[in-house]
Amino acid sequence: MNRLLTTVVVGLAGIQGITLAAESRPKLVVGIMVDQLRTDYLENLRDMLSSGGFRRLMESGVYFKDVDFNVPGGDATSASAIVQTGSYPKFNGVTGKMVYDPSSKTLSPVYKDINYIGNFTDETYSPGALRVSTLTDEIAVENKGMGRIHSIAPDAAQAITLAGHVANSAFWVNDETGRWSSTTYYPNPPAALQNKNYNSPLVSRLDTMKWQPLRKGEPYIDIPDQEIKEGFKYTFSRSDRDVFSLYKQSPYVNSDVTQAATEYINDLNLGNGPEGIDVLNLGYTLAPYSATQGDNYEYPLQDAYLRLDKDLEKLFNILDKKVGRENVLIYVVSTGYFAEPPIDNSIYCLPSGSFSVKRSMSLLNAYLSAKYGNGAYVDQYSDRHVYLSKPVLEEKNLDLNEIAKESRDFLMKMSGVADAYTLSDLATPPSKHLDSERLAVDPKISGDIVMDFNPGWTVIDDSRYPPQPQINKSTSYDTPGFIMGPQFAPKVVEETVEAVSIAPTLAKSLRIRAPNSAESKSLKLDLLK
Repeated sequence: MNRLLTTVVVGLAGIQGITLAAESRPKLVVGIMVDQLRTDYLENLRDMLSSGGFRRLMESGVYFKDVDFNVPGGDATSASAIVQTGSYPKFNGVTGKMVYDPSSKTLSPVYKDINYIGNFTDETYSPGALRVSTLTDEIAVENKGMGRIHSIAPDAAQAITLAGHVANSAFWVNDETGRWSSTTYYPNPPAALQNKNYNSPLVSRLDTMKWQPLRKGEPYIDIPDQEIKEGFKYTFSRSDRDVFSLYKQSPYVNSDVTQAATEYINDLNLGNGPEGIDVLNLGYTLAPYSATQGDNYEYPLQDAYLRLDKDLEKLFNILDKKVGRENVLIYVVSTGYFAEPPIDNSIYCLPSGSFSVKRSMSLLNAYLSAKYGNGAYVDQYSDRHVYLSKPVLEEKNLDLNEIAKESRDFLMKMSGVADAYTLSDLATPPSKHLDSERLAVDPKISGDIVMDFNPGWTVIDDSRYPPQPQINKSTSYDTPGFIMGPQFAPKVVEETVEAVSIAPTLAKSLRIRAPNSAESKSLKLDLLK
C-alpha cells in the first residue's frame, strides 16, 4: 500500500496544476451517494423536509435537478464508480457489484481478491478491479499522504468504490453476520466500528427494531386515507435468514451509517488535521423495500425519505459544529436509476410477460447443437449477458464472432427480447442508444451477446436456485445531485448534466487534477472565491 502511494505521488507530483493556498481549501470533503434518490420525491415532499437536511442542499447548494448516467442497467456500485472516476464502466472496469467468473461459472464480487484478509468477514476484497484513479485518489495524491480518507456504506462493493485505492479504511455491513466489516487492503481501520461489533452488535438490536411511519396518522403525498389509518410495520427477526438483507434496505442502515460517520468526525477529529484534506465518503439507500408487495412500496418509501432527511440534518449539524460550515465541501449524488418493484401488469391489461432464462438458453443451445453438432455451446447467462463456451467452440473449430452473430439473431426472435448485440456490434455503434450500451460494457469481462428486454416484461433467472426475478431498473426518472460548499454560489440547474462531469467539477474547485480517465470537462458554476 505504501509503495503504491509513493509511486503515485512521485509519478504525478510533476504535473500537478496550480493549487490554492491551504487555508482557502476545504479541510474536509464529504461525498455521499444515495441509491435511487429521485428528484420528484424531493420536490413533492419538500414541505415535509427539515430545513437542515435535503432542503439545505436544495436551497444552499448547487442543485442539479437531473444527473444523467447515460448507461443502461447498473447498480449502486457502478454508479458510484462513474461519479468517482468521471468515466464509464467500459473504461473504469466496474460494471456492477457482481461479475460473472467464467472459470467457476458463478457470479463473483467485482472486488474479490484472495490476497487480502477480511476483517469480521470471510470474504476478501481489494479495489484491484477499479482500473483508473478516483477523485478520492487524486485528493490523496495532492495530500502527499497527509490527509485521512475513510468510507462507510451498507455494501462492500460500494464502500470500496468510495474508498478508492489509497484510503485509510472502508467499512460495510456484512451480509451474513450484520457485523461492520473491512479488508486488510486498507491499513488504518478506525476502532469505532470494530468496537461496535463487540459493544453494540447489530444482532443484539434487531429484535427491537420496528419500522413504522415517522408521521403517524399524518398525511403523506397521494397516500389514501385508509392506508394512512392502517399504517405499516416491519420488524426484523434474527430467525429470518434474510434479516440482514432486509435491514440493509431499511432506513435503519442509513441511521447506522450516519451514527458511524458522526463517531468518525468526533473520534478522528476529521477536518481538523494539521495538513491535507480529509475525506469521508458515505453510502445511503432509498431503494423500495423488498418486503412490500407490488405498488404498496410508496408509503414506506416516502417515510424513508423523511427519515434520511433527518439523518442528513444530524450529519450536517455535526459538521457545522466540529469542522465549521466554511471548511466543508459536501457533494450528494443519486445513483441514476430506480428499481421498480414488479407489478402484475396483466391485471391492468398492459402488455407484459415473463422471460425464462433457463428455457431460452436451452433453446439457443438446441439450435446451435442442431446446426453444428451436439455440445454445450451456452456457458451461462448473467444480467443481460450471454456467455458462449470458448472451449466448445475451439474444439469444433468454430469462429466466436460468427456464432455470436447467429446467437444474437436467434435470441432477437424470442418473445420479450427487444434487441441483442454482439461485442462487434458495440465496437462501432451506429446510434446514440448503442453508444450507451457500449459505455456500459467492459469487453474484458462482458458476455458475447448483450440483450435488451421489452418494457413490462419480467426476466426470471431460473438457471440458478432459487430463481431470481430481475427488477426493471428504470432511468426515465430525474435523479438529482448537489454540491454545497463555501466556494459555490447557490444555484438550481434545470438542464440535465452528465454524471461524469461531477468529479472534474469538484477537482477544479479543489485545484487538483481530475481523475485520470475523466470523460468530461468541469461544469461552469458560479464560484464565490
